Amino acid sequence: MNEGIVSHDYGADDPGLPSPPAVTDIRHTLREQSRDASANAEPQPGTTVPAAVRRWKLWLLTVCGIYPTIVLLGLATNPVLEDLYLPVRLAVLVPAAAAAMVWQINPRLQRHFGAWLTR
Repeated sequence: MNEGIVSHDYGADDPGLPSPPAVTDIRHTLREQSRDASANAEPQPGTTVPAAVRRWKLWLLTVCGIYPTIVLLGLATNPVLEDLYLPVRLAVLVPAAAAAMVWQINPRLQRHFGAWLTR
């Protein structure tokens, strides 16, 4: 960037105008403005704060979802993986079960049991 243009834009050539602010000063000012804005922000009408999920209920829901997933995956892959050692079979089953839980099973369970989780 051309320093002449920058200093002219900030009025460095004119003694009556302030010199260009330092980058850290700008960051500090923006940080303070952000804090002030968030501190003074009023909640919007119609927005709600989600209730805390009970961890024991989430654990129970996860157990109820993962047990059948592992059993079904184990039964489905048993003919192919039966000759492999248990750690190798689990190295195949666990990532598949985790992916199913994260992207398919847990979202559906939480949608269905969401109200119960927060009671």
